[in-house]
Amino acid sequence: MADMYPLYISLRDLMVRAAPTMKIGKEVQGEMTLNVPTNVMQSRDPAWFGTVRLSGNTVSYYLPPLAMRQGRDLTVPDALKKHAQSKTCFVFQDVAPERFAELEDLTQQAAQAFAA
Repeated sequence: MADMYPLYISLRDLMVRAAPTMKIGKEVQGEMTLNVPTNVMQSRDPAWFGTVRLSGNTVSYYLPPLAMRQGRDLTVPDALKKHAQSKTCFVFQDVAPERFAELEDLTQQAAQAFAA
């Protein structure tokens, strides 16, 4: 777990930086979840925006807006799709600066879609 922790921190910081209007809903060692603020969703319960999770030899980056109305028109770059485990989950085993730049842009777009 310790050797993958820097990768987890890189992806955790990427998500927080790319979606500054989202609120941290959960943060424990190796897992961080961002929620859409309740005033944006006009709900008492927060909606899940994304999670970064360290598990074994991988770090998973979940971005549920890709499967929601707000993100259905977003395009996932082909090179980033190679890291996709599902429509909303990307898995990394090492730092990939070019993929991280694409992921940050995609996360920013998803966050902006909620603000629209």
